[in-house]
Parts: sequence; C-alpha cells; structure tokens
Amino acid sequence: MEDGLVTKWGKLQDIKSSENTTMLVGSGMSVNANAYLAAKEAAQQALSKLNGKDPTVSYVFFSGNYDPYELTKGLKEVLKNTEFVGGLGGSVIYDNKVLDKGVVVASIQSDFLHVGIASADGASEDSFGVAKKVSKEALTKLSIDNYVDPYMQALRLKSGDIRGIVKVPPYYIHVFVNGFKLPKMGEEDKIILGISDTVGRQVPIWGGSFETSLENIMNKYDIYSLHSGKVYKDGLIIMFTVTSMLYGYSMAHGAKKTGSLDVVSKTSLGGYVVDEISGQKPVDWYSKKLKMSKKEFVDSAMTLGITQRWPIGMVDTLGNIIVRGGGVPTGPDNESLAYPAPVIEGAPIFLMDGDPKNLFSATDEIVTNIQQYTEETNQPSLILLTSCLTRKNVMKEQFPEDLKKLKQGFRGANIVGFTTSGEIGSKEGDLASCHHLTNNIFVFYSRLLTSKK
Repeated sequence: MEDGLVTKWGKLQDIKSSENTTMLVGSGMSVNANAYLAAKEAAQQALSKLNGKDPTVSYVFFSGNYDPYELTKGLKEVLKNTEFVGGLGGSVIYDNKVLDKGVVVASIQSDFLHVGIASADGASEDSFGVAKKVSKEALTKLSIDNYVDPYMQALRLKSGDIRGIVKVPPYYIHVFVNGFKLPKMGEEDKIILGISDTVGRQVPIWGGSFETSLENIMNKYDIYSLHSGKVYKDGLIIMFTVTSMLYGYSMAHGAKKTGSLDVVSKTSLGGYVVDEISGQKPVDWYSKKLKMSKKEFVDSAMTLGITQRWPIGMVDTLGNIIVRGGGVPTGPDNESLAYPAPVIEGAPIFLMDGDPKNLFSATDEIVTNIQQYTEETNQPSLILLTSCLTRKNVMKEQFPEDLKKLKQGFRGANIVGFTTSGEIGSKEGDLASCHHLTNNIFVFYSRLLTSKK
C-alpha cells in the first residue's frame, strides 16, 4: 500500500469527531510605526491561534506610509515559507477599528483547503491578458490531496447532496489588484473577464483593489501589493482555492433609488467618461436632479463628494443595482463625468441616495443573503471585508458603527479587511463584477461541506 495512505485513511475516519479543528483561524493587528516590527507583531498574533501549525494561507493588509519591503521582511521572518497575499488599503479594518496607519493579518490553517497562488507586475499594461496568464499559473500551483479531496466529494455524492454540490461548489477565487492611479483608471472588469476566460463564469470570485486614501489621490503616491516576499507597484494576485469547508460571500450598498429611470445614452474612453444621460449632459442631469446650479455642482462635485453621496446606479438583468460613484466633471466645458471604473453605454440608471441611514441597511441584506444561501446561522470563523473608500467617506464617523453592526450580525465573528477603490464580487449565485459603495464580504465557516444541517 502506498506510503502515507493508512495515515490519511485514519484522518478521514476521524473527521466527524474533530470538526471543531477542521479549520483554525488567527488574526492580528499592529499600529507600530516601524514597518518591520508592525508586520512581525500582527503576524505573530495571527499565528498564535493556530496551535503551532503552519498556515495554509495568510491575508495581509496595511495602510499608511509603511515601507513595503520592510513589511515583507518582517512577514517572511514570521510566516517563513508559507503563502501570504495582500497589499495597501486606504484604511485597514480590524473588527470595528478603522486604521489610517496599521497592519492586519489573518491566517487560516486547514487540511481541507488547498490554494494555488500566482501573481504578476505590470498588470495594467494588458489587464485581460495578464489575468488569463496568472489564472492559468495559479491553477498549475494548486496542490490537491489525491485521497482526501476525492473522498470528501464522494461523501457529498453518497449523501445525495446534489443540490449542495451545485449550489456551493468546492472551489472559489480570491483576486487582488492595484486600483486606479490617475491617469490610469481601474480595470477590474477586464481582470474578471480574463479570469473567466480561463475558468468560466460560474466560479465564485471575491476580492478588491488596493488603493491609497482619498486624501492622497491627487498627490504623488505608489500602490503596493504583496505576495509571499514579492512586492509589486502594478500588481495582480490570483488565488484559486479548492475546499471541503463551507464558505459564503455577498455584497450590498444599501443606497436607495430616487426619481425616474434614465439611461446612459453616450460614453467615451471605453466607458470611463459619461457624455450623455437621457440625451442631456451629465452635469445638467445632475444639477436638475439635485436642484442646484451647474456651477455649484461642478464646484462641489469633488470638494463635497456630491457624486459619492449621490452616485448613479446601473440596473443589471436581475434587477440588482451596480453603483458607480465619484464622477468628476471633465471635458472642455466640464459637462461630462469621468469615473474610476467603466459605465455601460445604454445601461438603465437611477440617481441613488447614499444617505448613511440607507447604507446601514446593507448589513441586514448581507447577513440574510449568506445565512439563507449557506443554510448556516452559526458564527463564521472569519470575515474578510473589502469596503469602498467612498462608503467610508460618505459615512464618516458612522463607518465604524457600520462595521460593528456587521460584526454583530455574524454573532461576533472577527473582521479583517481594507478600504478599496473597487470591490470585486457579487451576491451568492450571481456573476462577479466591479462595484462601488459596497461592503463586500467573504466568510469562512469551520463546517465541512459534507456535514448535514
């Protein structure tokens, strides 16, 4: 009999009696001003919860003016030769703490979760092509256990759980990319299409774009992404995961539709500039909707964040609203609006009310979506979160309360994440896209997919 098979068989027989240890999760946070020490402190806190086991993968997010090479040095010293992915957020999030300078780490260990991770720099030169290349490389690096994984899927089939297999597939993708940096705009949708061209459109995709804070966007800055010792300034990281553990994902913004339905009647520069809405100049359209003069709108669009507080919402074929916020007056007469992600010409749109009291409703929607879809109401082991820079800017001092509500909705589960210029994901069962204004979450459960409720 092949070496190790007896040991693997014994482990499989013990699955039912050890479900509470099928996944170990640890998280840590540091606000140490020294990059090397901050990385070590956060990573050590995370590893201390793994009972001495090496992590399968670690997520590392940081904000502020840390030296990414010193961060990487500290991370490698603690995480050693294990895989870690992450990068720079406008802010980082640890439960309801929002840090403008800090490092957060989440480490996961499970024998029932296998990852293949690949990355590349220069992603914006050919986002679609680079995404295809990196996706294929991630798949080749995926190390599947030839005994445990087929056995776990056989158990699902043996139990007759065909519905569960179709509904919650044993795989998903996490993707992180550098966000827009003027004059380069965000290309998240091209990356999603590049991934989908490799693996199809039905694989769940979750992630977000790394970015600086809104206050720095007009200044000189770099955006950094990290992958197991590599530091990129124009990076793309794709992680393909095969899992026997339950997971869930969803996103929501909570903004409300106002007024009547209109249509994006003309765009330019690949959709990054909106030139007409229902035959009107976008600035005229906005001014009429908000009952303000054109000059007042143009003057306050950036300084007061008018198009963040009142974004446009594109209606997809399922009736979902995909928000585009942060439109900036552009063109010879400042009558068009430039966006950090493309708007679809011909798309039906509403003017959205992003009042914080509306945005608070997103949490209830997310919790309900995930609990109904996964049929799981117990506390997750971990919540990963990418949350929009615009959402934080609109909610201001209420943003930590938004996170506190999210944590309470999932029975006190730990939240680790960052604020982003583009949230990559969907509601469960939908196709992934790039969104704005949302809380976008991915939850891990310490429950095997073979378990019956």
